[in-house]
Amino acid sequence: MSLNTILAAGQAVAAVHTAVDQVINAALYYGPGALALTATIAAFRACAWVTGRYHQLAQDRADRRAYTARAHRLHQVADTPNHAPEEGR
Repeated sequence: MSLNTILAAGQAVAAVHTAVDQVINAALYYGPGALALTATIAAFRACAWVTGRYHQLAQDRADRRAYTARAHRLHQVADTPNHAPEEGR
């Protein structure tokens, strides 16, 4: 394990400790209701983000399928000989 890895782990632990300390201070200052409201809002936003991301991925997959099907049809049309009579004859 390198020194940089140890330092990065220490910084991560310090950041988590600071975040937990701020949550405890907010709970003591504002009360548990404000923390519950904040947690509810954060959970709602996280679920909305996940839902939007899932919808976007599903739409991208549907678009790829439609594009592939169209390309396949165009290749089939291009590969078949033209049996229509020529104009002007």
